[in-house]
Amino acid sequence: MGVRRGKVSVWIALAACSLLTLLVWLLGLPANPGVLIAGYALVVSLAATAGWIWGMLGAGVALVATAFLLHGESPGIPAIGGLLYFGVVGLVEGGLGMWRRRTRSTAKAPNKLDLVCHEVLFEDSPTIVHLVDDEGNVIRRNRTSKTVLGWPGRNTLHLSEYVHPEDIGRFRKELRKLFDLGRIQGVELRFISERQHSIPVEIHARRLGPKRAVLEALDRSEVMELRRKLAEEEARYRYLIEAAIDTMDSGVVLIDAAGKVIWANKAIERFFGVPRDSCIGLPARKVLERLLFRIDNRGEFEDMVRYAYGHGVAVENLECKIRPGLQREERILQYSSYPIENGGRIDYYVDITQLKCLEADLRRKTQDLEEMNRNLKEYDWAVAHDLKAPARTIVALADQVLKQNPDGVLPPDVRLNLELIREVGENMITLIRDLLHFSTIKVDAASFEPVDLRKVVEAVRRDLSAILEDVEVVVDPNLPTVMGIETRIAEVYRNLFQNAVKFNDKPSPRIEVGWEGEQGGLYVLYVRDNGIGIREEFHETIFRIFNKLDPESEGTGAGLAICRRIVEEHGGRIWVKSRVGEGSTFYFTLPKARIRKKVEEQYVG
Repeated sequence: MGVRRGKVSVWIALAACSLLTLLVWLLGLPANPGVLIAGYALVVSLAATAGWIWGMLGAGVALVATAFLLHGESPGIPAIGGLLYFGVVGLVEGGLGMWRRRTRSTAKAPNKLDLVCHEVLFEDSPTIVHLVDDEGNVIRRNRTSKTVLGWPGRNTLHLSEYVHPEDIGRFRKELRKLFDLGRIQGVELRFISERQHSIPVEIHARRLGPKRAVLEALDRSEVMELRRKLAEEEARYRYLIEAAIDTMDSGVVLIDAAGKVIWANKAIERFFGVPRDSCIGLPARKVLERLLFRIDNRGEFEDMVRYAYGHGVAVENLECKIRPGLQREERILQYSSYPIENGGRIDYYVDITQLKCLEADLRRKTQDLEEMNRNLKEYDWAVAHDLKAPARTIVALADQVLKQNPDGVLPPDVRLNLELIREVGENMITLIRDLLHFSTIKVDAASFEPVDLRKVVEAVRRDLSAILEDVEVVVDPNLPTVMGIETRIAEVYRNLFQNAVKFNDKPSPRIEVGWEGEQGGLYVLYVRDNGIGIREEFHETIFRIFNKLDPESEGTGAGLAICRRIVEEHGGRIWVKSRVGEGSTFYFTLPKARIRKKVEEQYVG
């Protein structure tokens, strides 16, 4: 800059000197020695600012011009002008020298500590640090650069030596940006080492001057290796997940935040006959159009799905029917769709065709069973009526003959046969009545009411007071309250009391009524006697209809079967524990809460 300013000063001085000389000589202006010498002295002082040589040269030229223009004047005047010119040169150069020395003396000397700190930071930095020129060539490099890149004995590197060949063009663009803007940050490219190993780096650089910049390069080899391993793991797990999804019987469609299908499994292709590869990458709404074309109840289904897509809400258990066609079967699918956190969605199509077939088959069988039960009930009534009428006629005729022929009129054997006919007829009527009673036992849980067992047992004792006159009956005063039909529960106790008296061979019969806690919302109740007992192999058969262990005993053998039917209709069960000669204990369970309420709680829970 100083040399450039000196040249400008010289040119200005020469131009001024030439102009002054031309004005005086060519225009013929009067040459005033004082004014002329003062003008040339000013020109010489301007030339002297460029240095001693230019100042002396300017003084010589001014002396020649003065002598030429003042040739008619006294010879002493040019001499005085010459002395003045060379004196001006000395004064200007002396003043400039003093000013330069003063400027140097006032300039702050660099702090040695700062220099040491900068040197330590440069050399000991854990990252690659290069001092580069505007061409990207390394002027100076730190210890880490020599360790990572190689060339430990060299402080300078050419651009083509340390930048990857494929990244040189980009690096030069970044250099131009660096020197234009003053800094660059976060530029990722590759260096190359002395052994020709590619090293990914992240560059941060700052301009120091017109042709100098400091560049810091972070070695990203470990980060890139971790990214590579992570990408491999993600690819492996993605493959496993996709393979698992492909084996599912349900159709799955994955939709990204942009509303495009990123995955569809093989079940989608099987359900709809649409190649799944043709769906991937398309907008989900466009794929939906392809699927809707194959759905019967398209209108309702389409409205629900489009609303879910548009408002980002979930859809659950929406049924749709697939029409049969080329490469697809008729199916009933259950559709569900759920939004996910990243803004995408997951659509599920579950094949419920078999389930619907089973449901239809179950409904058909239920209807058939209900129809069969109605027919059986009508049949029972018809059979009972048709059987009961002849039996009653037989009994009535036998009674009439016996009443019309008192003892002695009929032969003894005839009378005996008529009495046997009447007895058999009465037994038939009893059997028919018990059969009808057994077949009509049906309890509706919705009609259950609280039943106080203490009151029920006391009522049964009063009804059976004639047969219980000589029997000790012990009743637990803390019998619970159960839920059920009071008349049916009383019938259970009545049958058990009658059996306890009928099959008792002890001189002091005893009946004990109580309970033993609860099991699963059911009270465990019992009726215990000290009768003849029951052999273990008959503990189950005694509860079958018309099954009598003693053919000579009274009754039809329907009592315990009726007890079992009533208890099971209440949601409980009945069983016996007995030892021959010691007596029997009949256990049965009844609900402590409504059956309906219990079922509802199970579904709610």
